[in-house]
Amino acid sequence: MAVNLFLDEEEQRRQLSAGQAAVPMYGSMQTKGIGAAGDIFGIDTAPVDLLNEQLEESLKGFTPKFPERLLETEKPVQWWTEKAALNSMNTIVPMLGYAIGTTMQAIPHPVAKVIGTAINWGTYALTYNANFADTLQEHEDAVGRELTASEKAKAAAVASGVTYLDMLAPMKGAAPISNLITKTFGKGGLETTKKSLEKLVNSNREGLRQQLGKGAKHMGKLIGTEMSTEAAQKAIQIGTSATPGRLGTSEGMQDILEEAVIAGPIAGAIGSPGSVGVAREANRDIATARRLAEGYNKQVMEGASPTSETKVEAGENKPLIDIPELDSNIKKLAKSANLKIEKVTGVDVAKAGEKFTKGLAFKPLSDLVKIRNEARTGAEFHAANRAYQRFAPVGTASGTTQVQDNFFSIKETKTGEYLAPVVNVINKYAKKKAGIGFIGQRVDPERSKYIRERLQGKPITAKVDQEFIDSFEGNSTTPDQRINNQNPEGKTDLQIVQDQIALVRQDLIDAGVSIGLVDNYLTNPISADVVKENREAFIKALIASSRKANRLNKEVKPITRKGSKNRKGAEQIADEIIQGLEPDVLTAREQEALANAEFKGQKRKGFEKSRAEAWKYLDEFAAKESLNFRETDIEKVLTGYLQRGAARVASVRAFGKDAQALRDDMKILKKAGNLTKQQRDKIYDTYDAAHNTYKKDLDPNLSALSKLATGVGAVTHLGLATISSITELAWIGERAGFLNMLKTLPKALDYAIKGTRRGLAGKYVQPGEGAMAMATLGFNLDPRVNERLDQIFSTDHNMVVNMYFRTLPGGFLTQWTNFNRNWAAQAMMTNINTRANRMKAGTLSNMERMRLENELKENGVSKDEWNFITKVFEKEDGRTIVDITNEAALNTAMPNGKKVREVLIPWLHKVVDDVVVHPKATNKPLWMSDPKYAIIAQLKTFPVVFGNTVVKRLLRKLNPKQCSPDFGAAIGVVGGIASAYALVLIGEAMKDAIKGQDWEDPTVLEVMDRAGLTGVVGLLGSAGRFHDGATTSLLGTGAGFIDRAWEEAINPIWSGDSEAKMEVGGNLIEWLTESLDSTLGVAGIYFTPTGDLFGVDK
Repeated sequence: MAVNLFLDEEEQRRQLSAGQAAVPMYGSMQTKGIGAAGDIFGIDTAPVDLLNEQLEESLKGFTPKFPERLLETEKPVQWWTEKAALNSMNTIVPMLGYAIGTTMQAIPHPVAKVIGTAINWGTYALTYNANFADTLQEHEDAVGRELTASEKAKAAAVASGVTYLDMLAPMKGAAPISNLITKTFGKGGLETTKKSLEKLVNSNREGLRQQLGKGAKHMGKLIGTEMSTEAAQKAIQIGTSATPGRLGTSEGMQDILEEAVIAGPIAGAIGSPGSVGVAREANRDIATARRLAEGYNKQVMEGASPTSETKVEAGENKPLIDIPELDSNIKKLAKSANLKIEKVTGVDVAKAGEKFTKGLAFKPLSDLVKIRNEARTGAEFHAANRAYQRFAPVGTASGTTQVQDNFFSIKETKTGEYLAPVVNVINKYAKKKAGIGFIGQRVDPERSKYIRERLQGKPITAKVDQEFIDSFEGNSTTPDQRINNQNPEGKTDLQIVQDQIALVRQDLIDAGVSIGLVDNYLTNPISADVVKENREAFIKALIASSRKANRLNKEVKPITRKGSKNRKGAEQIADEIIQGLEPDVLTAREQEALANAEFKGQKRKGFEKSRAEAWKYLDEFAAKESLNFRETDIEKVLTGYLQRGAARVASVRAFGKDAQALRDDMKILKKAGNLTKQQRDKIYDTYDAAHNTYKKDLDPNLSALSKLATGVGAVTHLGLATISSITELAWIGERAGFLNMLKTLPKALDYAIKGTRRGLAGKYVQPGEGAMAMATLGFNLDPRVNERLDQIFSTDHNMVVNMYFRTLPGGFLTQWTNFNRNWAAQAMMTNINTRANRMKAGTLSNMERMRLENELKENGVSKDEWNFITKVFEKEDGRTIVDITNEAALNTAMPNGKKVREVLIPWLHKVVDDVVVHPKATNKPLWMSDPKYAIIAQLKTFPVVFGNTVVKRLLRKLNPKQCSPDFGAAIGVVGGIASAYALVLIGEAMKDAIKGQDWEDPTVLEVMDRAGLTGVVGLLGSAGRFHDGATTSLLGTGAGFIDRAWEEAINPIWSGDSEAKMEVGGNLIEWLTESLDSTLGVAGIYFTPTGDLFGVDK
């Protein structure tokens, strides 16, 4: 429904307050000054005069509550408040204008300096114009008429002197505000030699009393300066008027007094940030020095030998800077109180609170970060650093060098490499329904059978048409006709699939994975659907297969799983298959036990053989029951095999075979005495969570119930989640550059348009450049899975959630997510191209060079690799244009043996994840990976992960640990936050319009919260990004359901209140209507199913 945003003219006049009148009054002064200048120089200013009349007319709506003089009023505080609000713009504009201008001038970039100078001159012009209008008014009041042109010229000259005085206090107040900004963000405002840092970090912090004294002194001077200059200004204006004698009258003295009394405190209030900056300057410099010293120490430790057990010393003339522990009075008081509580109760409250906080919201690997930062030997530092990087990427803007590829990065890169060509082949031969995209596509069973038989080299029994055979086998085309960016060798579809399978097998062999095990579990997978329908039959067949294998070979052990044998072991395997788990993937503790020969003396090879042999006769016993437990859908077979293969390869490359490399790192830390059993267990649990084996012993029925609850919760609460997600656009510009974002807008739109056409078509359409780029990055390859949304809204794979968010009621959230991902990748490729080409041309600024070097360091890209990548994508004209759809370029081997793909794709993938946050086991608290808490974790994953990734990146850019100044990064952050703020407001207006509700202006905190910027704190103080009530936000949609059911149905009936009982029916109808409306999302804009029948408004 339409929202009446504006009141009629009379209503506006009646309600105009002093604060509301401040802006039109200031605008009136500006237009009056311009009009007078036009009279002096004979310039027609009719449009300006008309605007002045309109502003003056609007000011008629303001009626002072305290029209009397200061010395006559009975309420001096209220009198001052009204006058201060009315005249506030005269102080706000010059002080903030000069603060912004001076800050811009401090940025070491010529454009910024020009902008800063322009802002300062513009501020002076506005201040002069306001003083000119004020002087005109004073002189006109003295003569009782409009001034002549010559008299206006005289007033203009007087205004110059008045403006000089008027600028003294604002400039004095703006300077510390500018210093506060420039010393806090970017540079740090410090000398950056080791000696100066050592001196500062060991300086004594100033106490609260000292700080308050310095701040009060600065504010007092500012207020005094403003009061004296305002008094002098008014005296000059009266003294140069036609009645200078009024200076000696009581009325004239009151005018001067009121000007001073009004302006002085306003200047103090507006300049208070500067006063705070002056008060905290010493402590701020110490804090900045500590931050820079931490960065310095980390760089020293990065350079230490990875095998050295010699302690790196800290202190004067030592390699490291000694950073003393801060011990403020407040901290001392807290320690003392904690000791007293512990003495009485035996509970260390501080330790318990820290443990609770870390467990609630921190990343599970925070202990490794702490160990690394406190390490004092090269071996210890590098072991902790490697162990952490095996799991997670280096944080953007952290200044940390990447030395190890992480599990998820390798898996995602390999997923794109393995699946992209095969998925394109599958899409080619799958049957689709027009208008619903890839959701309902399926390869004909006979075609599936034909492809399986050809891949397995079996006799062909499938009944398929010749056209399909000619197309799949390549009989209808020549190699030249098949050549394109994605198929540079012109392979047939059969060859593409065969070669990808061969590639995976070879990578698995190179990684040391037993191919016998792979063949049994990966290339011939079990169908979860069939096992679910025939669970008991599967268990019996598996046990029978195991027993037969044992009779034929005594080395083959009975079915085991987590210590359970025979029946129990087979039951666990069946349940894991039904839940989508891999029964052959071992937990970290199982692998450790196996490595320590705790599996009854079996070695790994024998153990794997035993497990593989146990399944050998499964098909034989299944056939006796006329069953086939194997997957027959070729799409599921191939995508499943390739995805599992990618995970296997990634696991071995990141953690070592049987996670041995990870255990080696932990042995070093344990030897150094810095790794407790509890910390080791948490690392093992994180490993299990990354491999989807953490706490997966949940009863299948409870698991199904949890998925149902989270699915229903998602679709009944998150129909407008797409609109909430428009803030992601802000982070594309912040991460890859706003100019690069704008340059790639056509490509982003092209991706959306072509994707829509492909989705609506009822037949195969060749993917466009954007779709191919997404596939290469490992995104949107399986239409049944959107891992990001599953993790955010249900914490586990949920088909209902996945399908819902691909449709109109779900706001096409999946498509929107992929649109943003593609745009982020395109923008970053343009960023890389721009830097590469400027470097070649010699026009890359020192600042950009520094940013590039940091970017390369944080992504593990050496300078040689950078030069090679820019060369391999070089065009004939010498320009570098990175194109990740160019398979030949991606597969080019570099001198160090790596493929270009293995360096470039993880980098781009990380940038995309920086923009469109992707919950993983490593960036959310461990409890959120536990399926038992899925219902509670729902809706909390996004703010927690956003806080752990995006917010931390923004803070690092604002407060870097490097010594070189980078105000540009800080400005990019400010631009990103401002953009997100505006997008939240747009989104809220859209949601209100869809719901048919009047616009409610959210508070600043609410906007920041809905942008995700408050992180986990926002969950405690409000309803979070999806603002669906505090109970739902904190405890999940299930708890929200119970809470509302109690409030609106159970409690009214239980209380016995007859009136309350009468309302229960209406409450339930309203609840049902709201749930249906929310489920329909944007499609529910005209949805009023019960309004006419029951009188329930939408």
